[in-house]
Amino acid sequence: MLPKPPGVERAPLLLVVHGHAGGQIPQVLLDLVGDLARGRQAPVWMQALTAEPLELPPGLPLVLVPLLLTPGSHVRSDVPAIRQRLRDQGHRVQALPFLGAWGPWLEHLRSLAAPAVLHHPLRQGVADRYLLALSQYLGVPCLSADRSGEGDAAALPLALAPNRMTAHLRTEDSACLALLERSATRQFLLNLLLDLP
Repeated sequence: MLPKPPGVERAPLLLVVHGHAGGQIPQVLLDLVGDLARGRQAPVWMQALTAEPLELPPGLPLVLVPLLLTPGSHVRSDVPAIRQRLRDQGHRVQALPFLGAWGPWLEHLRSLAAPAVLHHPLRQGVADRYLLALSQYLGVPCLSADRSGEGDAAALPLALAPNRMTAHLRTEDSACLALLERSATRQFLLNLLLDLP
């Protein structure tokens, strides 16, 4: 991590994540927020899509960072709605693409050399086509978790934090780790976010 140049202010970040029922945010994501705020020396908030909208200090310049891995309805509908709500509240918002579209992130996933990628079930459409392109880019199959079997235990779950899919895939013989439970991937994402303006 490079130190912040003197006199350069980092923009506050609003990270958007799916979250669990009732707006609960997994600890691995909360830890990431803390490390990111310390490293950037700037405010960092996390908005779970399953929670009520955060109340932020007025008039901030914000970078909106969707930590979402596929271009499903959350990326296409919920994130633009959050951006518009923030603008209506007087914030200056720069919205970034969803994480699954970032070139360095995709390179990192490819470097993990998993035999397959598991994803939660998706409706056909944009997200489905994205997974086909992801499969071609990574050179491995992308499998829906509802169709996975015991032989898929070594597959990489397309989940930042532990969720029902990773819990379902854990067995006595193997731990199906979410991406942020893997130290190299967590550090890689932290570095990506630290480098944002």
